[in-house]
Amino acid sequence: MIGKKKTEAPSNKQGINLINEGTRIQGDLVSAGDVRIDGFLKGEINTGSRLAVGLSGQVEGSIHCAFADIAGRVDGDMVVTEVLTIRATAKISGDLTVGKLIVEEGAVFTGNCTMVDMQSVAQQHEKTIVQTQ
Repeated sequence: MIGKKKTEAPSNKQGINLINEGTRIQGDLVSAGDVRIDGFLKGEINTGSRLAVGLSGQVEGSIHCAFADIAGRVDGDMVVTEVLTIRATAKISGDLTVGKLIVEEGAVFTGNCTMVDMQSVAQQHEKTIVQTQ
């Protein structure tokens, strides 16, 4: 692949914040580390790292992150500064702002999608983090 740079999520030395299946949380989640949701979260998620919503995972609220891999359900707007991967089992309802987008066949998405250069998305994400603190 000449001239193409593969974008990979950085490794996270802070560990993974895990919300297991059967767990229900209501409230905002702010983390510098990776987040994996296999349960239910109602509120805003804001991480400068990776977010994974597993097959049984459900999120009701907006999401701001660097990388996202969605296999479950998300009802809310998403800002993903790097790469958003929407798996075949995913159901997303909300507007997306992304640097790059990967969609598997079978995924369901209802909303608008805007792809912008990563610098603009990162600046928007930084403004959002400052406002939430």
